[in-house]
Amino acid sequence: MTPAQLKARIETLAPGTRAEVTDLTGTEDHYQATIVSPAFEGKMMIEQHRMIFGLLKVEVDSGEVHALTLKTFTPEQYRSK
Repeated sequence: MTPAQLKARIETLAPGTRAEVTDLTGTEDHYQATIVSPAFEGKMMIEQHRMIFGLLKVEVDSGEVHALTLKTFTPEQYRSK
């Protein structure tokens, strides 16, 4: 999965979701993603991360995405950081 494919998949979470994805090793299986989404409103961080991993279950289970570090924010949290 390329960084662009991963970004596109994450951004299907909800309207207004934005993601920035970095390939950490150049092997297209270790990533870091910063995600800003209104879908995270009122959710604890663990719930936010579960939402993202739910989108990528097939890729994570198959090993196509071996490692994924997440930084998740609501739009308000991101603006104030």
